[in-house]
Amino acid sequence: MTSPLPTGRRTRVRRRSALALAAAATAALTLSACGTGTTDSTAKTGASSGNSAAKSAETDTVTLLDDTELALPAKEPAALFFFSVGCGECAGGAKSLDTAAKAFGDKATFLAVDMDPSESPATIRQFLDYIKAPSLPATVDKGAALSRRYQVAALSTLIVVDPQGKVTYRATDPSADQIQAALKKAGA
Repeated sequence: MTSPLPTGRRTRVRRRSALALAAAATAALTLSACGTGTTDSTAKTGASSGNSAAKSAETDTVTLLDDTELALPAKEPAALFFFSVGCGECAGGAKSLDTAAKAFGDKATFLAVDMDPSESPATIRQFLDYIKAPSLPATVDKGAALSRRYQVAALSTLIVVDPQGKVTYRATDPSADQIQAALKKAGA
């Protein structure tokens, strides 16, 4: 009984197949992890159920990378950008958030929310340094608390939350101008 392929060739075929599968899996994960790049300016408030509306009145305390705490919703409108260091598309949105933060000062709250709990504070700081936004407040979304609360499922998503906790704007990879306009509409 003879084998259809010589042993060395069979090993190469298996290796190539495994590499092709790994590449396809990586591409699928990367494409599904980052946002689509389209903007949805309609407000999604989560008010369709009584529980979501009641939940928006609650205040969460978030611990930032520098170990200070931030209350959400804040006394002023807040812009939250959901990202991961490994999401290439997220760098532009995080930079836009930082640009808007510098323009608005203390008229609004700004927060970069890392959705990957395995990323260390040091890695996140390196990312913020790389995009030239080292002073941008950031946190890790441990237990996906903020993602669940504000119904964020995709990376590179920005939401604006008014002081009452209502999401007034939702977009994927917005520009600094879009963030600023949304904050003005929310009362900043």
